[in-house]
Amino acid sequence: MTFWDRIAGIYDFAESFDSGAYKAMLAGIKKIVPEGANVLDCAAGTGELSVAAAEKAGHVLCTDMSLQMLERARKKSAKKGIKNISFEERDIFSLPDEDNTYDIAIAGNVLHLLEEPEKAVRELCRVTKQGGRVIVPTFMAKNSNPLIKIYTLLGYRAFACYTMESYEKMLNDCGCGRVKVTKISGLVPVAFGVIKVSK
Repeated sequence: MTFWDRIAGIYDFAESFDSGAYKAMLAGIKKIVPEGANVLDCAAGTGELSVAAAEKAGHVLCTDMSLQMLERARKKSAKKGIKNISFEERDIFSLPDEDNTYDIAIAGNVLHLLEEPEKAVRELCRVTKQGGRVIVPTFMAKNSNPLIKIYTLLGYRAFACYTMESYEKMLNDCGCGRVKVTKISGLVPVAFGVIKVSK
């Protein structure tokens, strides 16, 4: 059982301590997703960003490697009466989709956890259409943060502690399109990255 499987039941409660940052992320997602869009959400956790995208999307595919997280996401969307979301176990590094499948791809708060974030970004951009958006908000999480200290005791591990500048550079180095990064303040600040895909 992974760290994410173990904390699936308390994830939403833990994240509620940084509700301001989450609300800003959700607002950013809702603003960017076009009406009727075909959306992929990778490393979706309990599905908060998928639920936000579903307000305007035609369909959202909510994916994660943790089946426990996906079950939480499934229950959350059912409770809200959302019908345009489906759920699958997926590996962000090896997506089974053809090129240019989605209008929007989302991977929220995951790239700082990956040893090869560029590989994940390029895979997200591969399955996104020309001119589509890849939305990749990620925590700028310092190990001294109290919430991060608690997570670390449970098995949490991050490979990067991004600044705004280093995150923007990493996304630009992927060579997938025009990058824009804005800061969301919070208990753990968020670098809200958006790539307009060009091929």
